[in-house]
Amino acid sequence: MPSIDRFMVAPPQQTEPPVSSPAPTPNGHTSARTLGVIAVPAQSPATATPANLSAAHSTANRTPAWLLLALLVLAGTGWLLWRRSHRLARETDRLARQHRALQSIHKRLRNESEQLRQQATNDPLTGVLNRQAFASGLREMLEHLSHYDQSVHLIVLDLDHFKAINDRMGHLVGDQALTLVTGVAHEHLDSADLLGRFGGDEFLIACTDHDPASAAALAEAIRGAVETEAARHEPPLPELTLSMGLAHAGPDTGYSADALFARADAALYEAKRQGRNRVVTASDDPPATTSRGIERHL
Repeated sequence: MPSIDRFMVAPPQQTEPPVSSPAPTPNGHTSARTLGVIAVPAQSPATATPANLSAAHSTANRTPAWLLLALLVLAGTGWLLWRRSHRLARETDRLARQHRALQSIHKRLRNESEQLRQQATNDPLTGVLNRQAFASGLREMLEHLSHYDQSVHLIVLDLDHFKAINDRMGHLVGDQALTLVTGVAHEHLDSADLLGRFGGDEFLIACTDHDPASAAALAEAIRGAVETEAARHEPPLPELTLSMGLAHAGPDTGYSADALFARADAALYEAKRQGRNRVVTASDDPPATTSRGIERHL
């Protein structure tokens, strides 16, 4: 028979009661108390007070003071920059308007100055230089070319039968005859040449870069072109021809404007005496007496 002390009585084991699942509430949700947590009752809109809402909002959205200060500085700087750019834009617009106004005034004054200059130096009918402006330009040309021993040729031309054209066809057609002559002459001259109205139906041409033969050819070309254009004019002007006197100034004759004009004027008078509608070249010698009986000057 086995001995009794071979068997040890085991101490009673303590077992934990089984944990049962929490029973659901009638609405199907598990109770917080059943889960062993402390439930904080939610405040309904009806029970929440403004103080509670403000405190909760302030606690949840508290912004650091330095960030608020930085935002204020940035906002102030942006406002100042906007004000400055707006003021700069207005100032720029004002200056632009003033600039346009000054440009308009400058253009008007320049046009008025040019008109005054034209009135002082140009013939109002034909647009060529008047007598005083031509004389001044001729003297400057002679003075300049005298330093290089170059020649200057002067042509004095007169419209033949101009008084008859005025009397028979009227002054309007007479004015058209004058502009026809100056238009033809312009077509044959270079930009450095001078064309002026001496007065009435007489004109003056001063040209450079010619020898005596080419200067005579130029005068003959102008005379022939005027005769051709007068026949084509409406109404035709068969009486319109040119008498022309040509003289030159150079190292052998001197560069006196008055002496040059006197010799060209004497050649013009000789062209008239020979029957008009021709070119006569003056000699290099000064005329002994004034051919017209009166002394004329530039």
